[in-house]
Amino acid sequence: MRRSIKIILPIVMLAGCGSPSAEDQLSNAEEKKEELQGVLQTEEVNVQKNKLRLDALEEDISKMQSVIGNSDIDEYVQVVSEYSGTLEKELTDLSEAVQKAKEEDDMSVISKDIDDISSSIHEAAGDYEKAAEGLELNEYLKRQHSSLKLANDEIEGALQSIKNGADSESMEDVEEGLSQLNSASEYY
Repeated sequence: MRRSIKIILPIVMLAGCGSPSAEDQLSNAEEKKEELQGVLQTEEVNVQKNKLRLDALEEDISKMQSVIGNSDIDEYVQVVSEYSGTLEKELTDLSEAVQKAKEEDDMSVISKDIDDISSSIHEAAGDYEKAAEGLELNEYLKRQHSSLKLANDEIEGALQSIKNGADSESMEDVEEGLSQLNSASEYY
């Protein structure tokens, strides 16, 4: 009898290690099905996002095709180019003044330059707005124009904050004004 128990025990153990039961197979299949459904949903969302991007791109292309050959649009591009050139130059000068003020721990460097920088930017913004007023723009460029006008207001406010910070010798306030200045780019 002992011998038969020794033989049966390994057979029982082997039977327990055999193929998965039908329930296990069904459970595994359900898990794989749920995983594949999740992947499919993710891919459907990605396809939808890409479709929206393509639709937006088609709309932009259509808008740009409508401006080809429009002299007002060409003039507007020139006006924006001049404005952005002045803005870039003046903001570079401001950045250099702030860097110098930090290095020398002397806020008067900023105070000395900020009025000229603000004046140049204010003048460039005024020139931009005057030049853009008489132009006939499509809807897309009208929105861009409105955004630039909002940015101009933000830029002027930020420059005033920088000036106030420099005048009160507070680098923290200058940094806050610079942060406001960087936020103005949201309007572009």
